[in-house]
Amino acid sequence: MTLMIRGFGTFRRTTIDGQHVAVGIANPGDLFGFSAIASAHSPVDLVALTDCQAAFWKGPEVRQLAATDSGFALAVVDWMANYLTTITEKVDGFLHQDARRRVVRILARHKDLFFAEPAVLSRSHLPSLVGTSREMTGRVLRQLEREGTLARVGRTGLRLLRPDGLDLERARPSQKAPGSLTT
Repeated sequence: MTLMIRGFGTFRRTTIDGQHVAVGIANPGDLFGFSAIASAHSPVDLVALTDCQAAFWKGPEVRQLAATDSGFALAVVDWMANYLTTITEKVDGFLHQDARRRVVRILARHKDLFFAEPAVLSRSHLPSLVGTSREMTGRVLRQLEREGTLARVGRTGLRLLRPDGLDLERARPSQKAPGSLTT
């Protein structure tokens, strides 16, 4: 089990065909790796995005703590239930949202990391977080740029020009018009 003390990381999975998929972002204060309690092997790696400091506990130690501390055990159950809900929402997003809504959802969710000075996440992180190709993500970014929501800066950066553009996009129902971007 891991506690992110300082810095940011990404949870990265490698698919069976070798593609890297970012399944989440580790922020300072995040506690993760509860599957170690069940001695389950996780196919997810933590990859540092910035200089990080983290604390680690071995699975058997955490399992013993859960066995002897009912409050901690219930906190673990709550965390796992919240995680399951989050994963279900992500799967729903992959299955039922077009590429545009997926890109906007990720930009809005991680606004503080994409548009910070300096940025923690760059355009190159988007495809693995969104679950689309680099080309499809680029098309969506060009659309958002033409609409005045954001600007691409340099080779990897983004600048948010109209924050309400991301918020309004998240609330707008997905519409698949002829020629729309879908995956």
